Amino acid sequence: MDVDHAYDLIERAVRAGRVANAYLLVGGVRGMAGELADRVLHLLFGPGDLRVHPDIHRLAPAKKTRIISVDAMRERMIDPMEKTTFMGGWKAGVVLGADRLKTESANAFLKTLEEPPPRTLFLLLSERPEQLLPTIISRCQRIDLPDARAQQLEEPYRTQVLDVLAGDDLTSVTARAAAAAKLAAVLEALEELAAARVQEDIEEESSNAGEEVDDDALKALVSSRYRESRADFVATVMSWFRDLMALCAAARRASLDGDDGGEVPLMNEPRRAVLERRARKITRAQAFRNVEAIESFATSLERNLPELPLLSFLIDRLAFGAEGGL
Repeated sequence: MDVDHAYDLIERAVRAGRVANAYLLVGGVRGMAGELADRVLHLLFGPGDLRVHPDIHRLAPAKKTRIISVDAMRERMIDPMEKTTFMGGWKAGVVLGADRLKTESANAFLKTLEEPPPRTLFLLLSERPEQLLPTIISRCQRIDLPDARAQQLEEPYRTQVLDVLAGDDLTSVTARAAAAAKLAAVLEALEELAAARVQEDIEEESSNAGEEVDDDALKALVSSRYRESRADFVATVMSWFRDLMALCAAARRASLDGDDGGEVPLMNEPRRAVLERRARKITRAQAFRNVEAIESFATSLERNLPELPLLSFLIDRLAFGAEGGL
């Protein structure tokens, strides 16, 4: 949905008195999500510089820790939003980088989201909504904007994952164990990259503040950054098997209707030849079970279970359609 369309929907809801209590704007915080938020705020509060408006409260991650703490949430969002308005009209709470809410701050925010004061609107801006608690997401009306981040691994890691999935020999126990080990190595490299980037952020900001980041906070920052990359890893794996499923479904329609309906769009278009060859060797039921297996794998990852055994179990469950395969 583009910014103009999203704005029109919110404007009509405001005029009709049916505006949601909270909107989750998924897109660039400094891009389309930020633009939409500014337009909605001007709709409610009129023209002028709204950066210092007494009834608009903004909350963003702390520069050094890149998180939104529970203390910051209470002091800068919950408590001010519960007070009487200065201007007698709307109150707005804007959370920039809402995916940086810690569990404690998200839980503290929930009650306010569930029972907001009258004429109150919350705008949560996020480029990584997958990091938000489901309970937060469920209390917002979500709007996905065109510049929302595509959940795909950066290079060279994306190519490394796809090379494993496109491998010719994925049939023997030994070959599958090797494939799982290669994918685990990608995750290990992503975790090391997360640690390096967090350290770079801290060093870059150290000249502006003398505050040290303790070990627990550092571990939390690395873990958060790594989970983002790991989610992209899962999305990349899923994209491969969704392409297989799409090709299987198209083949099924062609066999029933006698018309292939044109070329199926794929997320991994450069590897179409491999995917089409694989899709001819698996059934539609196997293709659907592949997707279910990856969804189960993603859920297990969030429970912080050991990654290599999970990957080994996943690889054993998947139908790749490789030469001589399942």
